[in-house]
Amino acid sequence: MDSNKADLSVFKKFNFESPPVGVSFLYHKPDGIERLDKNLAFCQMLREAQQRQAPFFADPANHACGAAMHVLGEELPEVIEAGHLGPEYKIFKEARVNSRIYYSGVPRLHKNTVKYVTFAPLDQISSDPDLLIVLTDNASQTEILLRAMSYTTGKMWSSKMTNVLGCAWLYAYPYISGEVNYIVTGLGYGMKVRKVFPEDRQLISIPFDWLATITQNLQEMMWVLPGYTDQRVEFYQQVFKKLGLPPPQLSQF
Repeated sequence: MDSNKADLSVFKKFNFESPPVGVSFLYHKPDGIERLDKNLAFCQMLREAQQRQAPFFADPANHACGAAMHVLGEELPEVIEAGHLGPEYKIFKEARVNSRIYYSGVPRLHKNTVKYVTFAPLDQISSDPDLLIVLTDNASQTEILLRAMSYTTGKMWSSKMTNVLGCAWLYAYPYISGEVNYIVTGLGYGMKVRKVFPEDRQLISIPFDWLATITQNLQEMMWVLPGYTDQRVEFYQQVFKKLGLPPPQLSQF
């Protein structure tokens, strides 16, 4: 195994309904990977990768969503950036509200710096991707993954999202900032319209510089904490006694 590659096999222990997907942003055309044979929105490409057995790459001609191309560096028509599309879609009351999405600096890559985007399901990831994106099946899986981030770092959990341009927060933000981000499916307009993912799930986007920490912590830490079990009362009694604290009020637990 490549010594620089995180051991992503630990993610198989979750038995996710859909496999995690490795996503990488490239300037040069990748070798040994087939080009996507259809046109899809950026968010749909992630779903496509979850359902395929082989990796693929997408180039600008594969993208069927102008918002995604904006996230990849292309400019939007002026009337859209001025905020006039959102009110027509009934997402925002007026243009000046919609325009804040663009004025506030929705994360996006620089133009022409990413010409190809690769997608690979977990079993087909050959090297650390720029992002590992996980669709969890429930909040318990999400809690374990986020706790794996903070287990050795104390890092605060944070979710950043706007109700449009959701792909900016799924792809560009964690890649640019180096921050783990998670979003709730069913909140983003484009993904909801296209029915890309089941609702009320979490999409967790993990940038490459967090992979080693999170995978190592998943291997070391306890996934189901004692406080979550039927033995929690006895557990808390032992902890309080060990620390020399007065016995806890059992009604708290």
